[in-house]
Amino acid sequence: MPARGRRPRYCSRSCQARAYRARAAARTRPADGAEPAAGPDEGQREAGRPGAAAPRPAGGDRPRTGGLSRDRIVRAAVRIADSDGLETMSMRHVAEVLGAQVMSLYHHIEGKDELIDLMVEAVFGEGPEPAGGEGWRSGLEASARWEWSLYSTHPWVLEVLASVQPPLVPGVLSGVERGLQALDGLGLDTVTAHRIYLGVSGLVQGLALLRVSEIAAERRDGGASLARWRAVQVPAVLEELGPDRFPRHAALRGDVDSLADLEEVFEFSLQRHLDGLALFLEGAGDRAPAAGEER
Repeated sequence: MPARGRRPRYCSRSCQARAYRARAAARTRPADGAEPAAGPDEGQREAGRPGAAAPRPAGGDRPRTGGLSRDRIVRAAVRIADSDGLETMSMRHVAEVLGAQVMSLYHHIEGKDELIDLMVEAVFGEGPEPAGGEGWRSGLEASARWEWSLYSTHPWVLEVLASVQPPLVPGVLSGVERGLQALDGLGLDTVTAHRIYLGVSGLVQGLALLRVSEIAAERRDGGASLARWRAVQVPAVLEELGPDRFPRHAALRGDVDSLADLEEVFEFSLQRHLDGLALFLEGAGDRAPAAGEER
């Protein structure tokens, strides 16, 4: 409010926003023994503060924030990314889905980068942890299948994790720790154990690129274009090119659908990768690396 006795001056929207933030900050720091006065929309403002309980609705009306919380924001963001892709998820989009003002989200989350970290943490906490049997192979199999399932359920996670700078949230670190734990007791040094884990995870992520593309095609038109491409376009191209130029491709004409089963491709590739690791581990204990040699 302008000081009494002074002429009122025009206050722009940005000016009003600054004044609102100043009043909100003052309410969070009341004088000793005093409580801030509650205006008619006080409960709605207080609900936006981290850790604040949602106000009790008066007269049966729900507060405009709808009980906005960090958990609700994260769950809404995950639903958006699951259905439409991470590129469509924004703070504004989440606010629209929740029926809230976009600025109210910033009372709970600093911005999109933090929101994505929280989304990854949330999906890593879903369901039971992968449980492998005895032995390193069973443990790595369980870890790889769990990661494959994660990308099939939440395709956007691949875009976030397949990076040299993935989010270092507890869920991700715990997943890596479980994979490394499968290699305990094999006498491997730390670097070699991490390389083995990254090799298995990299195999999963590489094939998951195909799976994510398949999911996107299914969402666009129910998979009709993908099915048509496999059933019509691929055989037609192979027929046109003829067996002389690409004989090995031509030999595949009757088995395109079998090769297109990514679940089978994943399992086959995982087992052959682990077969190779088994040979490496059998010989790893029988020799010491020479000077400058990598194990």
